[in-house]
Amino acid sequence: MASRILLYISLMFLGVMIGRSGKLSNKILNKLDLIQLVCLLFLLFAMGISMGTNEKVMTSFSSIGLKASIFALFSIVFSVLFVFVFNKIFSKLIVKQNNNDQAGDRIDL
Repeated sequence: MASRILLYISLMFLGVMIGRSGKLSNKILNKLDLIQLVCLLFLLFAMGISMGTNEKVMTSFSSIGLKASIFALFSIVFSVLFVFVFNKIFSKLIVKQNNNDQAGDRIDL
């Protein structure tokens, strides 16, 4: 398991190094979105085959789906709530900072 994770991180690092080197042609760079899409579709297809052939997964599919839906719902709700709260806090801090900056620029006689 650890060797697979190390392989994935190594491949990602290799991709970053190749991308940073600037040695990729514009033709490949323009096709990169298509290459990513095809690889993602192949990965999803392979995962579907793996799930479909696993009897344990198929028999507990409804339970897994319910748990995944609840997890996704809570993740979405709390992410939106978190962003909303911090947006309110930081927008007030920014307005306060701007008001302080503007007050410091004035010269009162």
